[in-house]
Amino acid sequence: MKTQIISHQFDINPVPAARPRVSRWSTYYPKKYTQFKKDMEALTGELDTTPCENLVCVSLEFMIKIPKSWSKKKRLAGENTYCNNNSDIDNYIKAILDSLNGVYFIDDRQVVEVFAIKKYSNEPRILFKMMEMNNDKRGDV
Repeated sequence: MKTQIISHQFDINPVPAARPRVSRWSTYYPKKYTQFKKDMEALTGELDTTPCENLVCVSLEFMIKIPKSWSKKKRLAGENTYCNNNSDIDNYIKAILDSLNGVYFIDDRQVVEVFAIKKYSNEPRILFKMMEMNNDKRGDV
């Protein structure tokens, strides 16, 4: 049985998942994360997919926009290098997996292996690959 690898590029600036903020009147998420979720919903709404019911292995490459504050020289040198911003990679992973619930898989608890990289880029995007798992072997997307 041949396993199919599904891959997709989301042309969106990756945003890490944020903790909900609590005020006296309500609980809410920061605007940047809320906007990311809305944009991802619009991007995934265009896809014609059937959610997978099996366990999955996921590979994620986060191409994060180079900060505007960087000099031209630093921007050129920083293209496609590992990203060392203050955001944890697990928060980027959580944001995209939560956005893909019901699109490529029923729920993100089906994800049993994750391979992730975060890099700087002048063209922000998220490269997503997914492979259904057989219980007898490892995925390695």
